[in-house]
Amino acid sequence: MQFTDYIFDLYGTLADVCTDESPAVFWEGAARDAEDFGAQYTGDTLRAEYLALCADEVRKRAATLREVPEAYIEPELLNVFRRLLSLRGAEEAQAVSLAAAFRRRSTLWLRPMPHAPTVLDALRARGARTFLLSNAQSCFTLDELDALGLADRFDGILLSSDAGMKKPYRGLFELLLSRYGIDRKTAVMVGNDAVADIGGADAAGLYSRYYHTWQSGAHPLSLPETCREIPDLSALIQ
Repeated sequence: MQFTDYIFDLYGTLADVCTDESPAVFWEGAARDAEDFGAQYTGDTLRAEYLALCADEVRKRAATLREVPEAYIEPELLNVFRRLLSLRGAEEAQAVSLAAAFRRRSTLWLRPMPHAPTVLDALRARGARTFLLSNAQSCFTLDELDALGLADRFDGILLSSDAGMKKPYRGLFELLLSRYGIDRKTAVMVGNDAVADIGGADAAGLYSRYYHTWQSGAHPLSLPETCREIPDLSALIQ
């Protein structure tokens, strides 16, 4: 079947990324970053406050998006960084800078998946549209798209932090389809997560292509009838 619209997941599909926020040394470094903006934390107190604010941001969004089950609510983490500093008079730019420093400290590596730029360019060259639908934070991801060389290779981008909901919730897929006038009958979702990407696409009536990567976890026992597994991204243009 010739698809007119390709919807891609980002992390684990187009981008190979590894992050780790668990070590104590990470939180100690993040506390020093916060101190540069006038906030006083230890590694332990920053971690506790960060997690508490994340949970509070989820509750706040759930109160406004009542139709979305709380399990599928996505907070806006930039609000967390604002709140980590705002009581101390931080400016908006400082919250943005703290978020960027936080992400850099937690990132062990970030690189495009094999064939990712080439495939996106080839699909668009033959007249297809490409979209990004990712469970991701705009305060992290927009800069990373630039670093990956992928920022200008999409006809539309929808991140869960901006929508307030995350995959596999069907509402996020429906929002993308309506926003960009995508016909689900000729669109396909490409992702590495059998639940968030493939299950969510199937619930929204979309075709899908499953790309198993190291970030996928255990291989799914089965896939929907509308899904096919691909060995790598280049299979989309072969």
